[in-house]
Amino acid sequence: MVKERWQIRRLHEECDDEGAARIIYRIEAEGHAFTYIARAYPWDGVEKVGRRSDGASRDMFGALFVRVASPERIAAEFETFDAKTEGLAMRTDADVIGWTPANRSSRHFDAAVDALARGEQPTGECLNYLMRNGGFQSSGRNGSVSFLGIPSDHPLSHPFFADLFAVYLVRLTSIDLANAVARRRNPDAAQLDGSVARQIGIGNSSGQGMCVALQRWPHWVASWVSVRETALAFAKSRPVTDEGRRTLSAGIVRSIRVYERADPQVEDYVAGNDEMIADLRAIAEMAQAPDLRIWNDLAVRVAASMGGESVEQLNSLLLDLVPEFCDEVAPYLRLGAARKRSLEPAMTIAELREILRRNYGWALRMDRTLASTHQHFWYHSADNGEQRRGERIIDQHETFESFIDHVGLIHRLAAVVMTRRDDERVGDLVLDHPELHFAISRVQYLDGVPYAEIRGGLADRNFRPSDLIRFFLASLGIRGSVPLSIRYVRGTFYQDHPLPAEFADERPAARGDRRLAEVVS
Repeated sequence: MVKERWQIRRLHEECDDEGAARIIYRIEAEGHAFTYIARAYPWDGVEKVGRRSDGASRDMFGALFVRVASPERIAAEFETFDAKTEGLAMRTDADVIGWTPANRSSRHFDAAVDALARGEQPTGECLNYLMRNGGFQSSGRNGSVSFLGIPSDHPLSHPFFADLFAVYLVRLTSIDLANAVARRRNPDAAQLDGSVARQIGIGNSSGQGMCVALQRWPHWVASWVSVRETALAFAKSRPVTDEGRRTLSAGIVRSIRVYERADPQVEDYVAGNDEMIADLRAIAEMAQAPDLRIWNDLAVRVAASMGGESVEQLNSLLLDLVPEFCDEVAPYLRLGAARKRSLEPAMTIAELREILRRNYGWALRMDRTLASTHQHFWYHSADNGEQRRGERIIDQHETFESFIDHVGLIHRLAAVVMTRRDDERVGDLVLDHPELHFAISRVQYLDGVPYAEIRGGLADRNFRPSDLIRFFLASLGIRGSVPLSIRYVRGTFYQDHPLPAEFADERPAARGDRRLAEVVS
């Protein structure tokens, strides 16, 4: 967005004394123009958590359009929001990429507005976020356009770009809304200074349903990790320079600031914020060592003296040293996500057996005779609108099980494959066992794709969903992730990230000094 000089203009804003508002934005990016609208509802001071299926029963609801929407179309979408229809019964048209439900933080939003109304800039925890992301209802849900229906030359046609841009727009709306509410309380109220607003992110809490997505789309995982590992290997091979040291130091300062403000860790399997801050400061000192030749020298020293979380924090910071290379390998994210699962019926049983030996030895060595290895299952909850985890025998929804047990799938496939002759064809096997079509096609299309399969049993009694949730969210760019339990993880997006007023400024050092209310034209 910075490199392409995206323009995000606030065209219309209305707000009443109770915080009900309508805001309209126009985005111009890479030769395209499109609309985003946000509808905030009267603030009742009640914290709203959970239930993504609550439809428009949120503090805010927004719509991101594929193109510029007419006044009539915008009015119709606002009417849809105001009807407060429940969940999936809400309908839009295929000119909408998706909806952005969000909720205010009763602590942070009010604290920020109170400070502005007094003529002061907010400080402290409220700078973490003012609102929390409530998901992105898109890709065919509620009548929105499917992902494949977004024009290929559209800047949001890249996998997850629309999702992440939608979160960015909620962040922008939360800042504009806080300014507007403060002005209603006091015409002379302060407005968020650009350097202060830049620190504000968007809160996010994600649950264990993410585990199902990672199992269903393993080539996504492969694409994310392959791109990251390629870029990281390149970064580690680069010579240590004074400029690189300065870039790394600035990144460490930003990361420490996030850990200082993040909620404390409550699970003992996650490194505490104080530990991370101490390790980051130690890394900053280690990076100044005169005998460092390449950045891998620093990575080796950190790995020898610190825990895995600090190692991965350093790895993320090292990527900032090679932004041009990251841009060069980023197109593979789209290519990798486009991979399609398909059956190769002409493959021989001998060839299929060899793939299982080569790629799934880790799964076949797992002992599945114990009930604890497949104790849990996932199912889609009609009440909550998302995936939930159940316990076999105890919970009654096992008949609605979602696919997560890839280890059991491989064991079943291997058991049947071992009964067939080497020269038989996969197509014949599928005719006899049509229930194995999915397993065989999965094994075939992931052959030669590194990092695709999660090497652990998601159904196992000891599996922690929060580990995979943190991985998924980290891939999308979350900061300061904190597991609330083994089932939920919270954190923030876009803290210390540029604001629209900064995109036209070529001088990064001066960006934080502008007021958000400026309109980029």
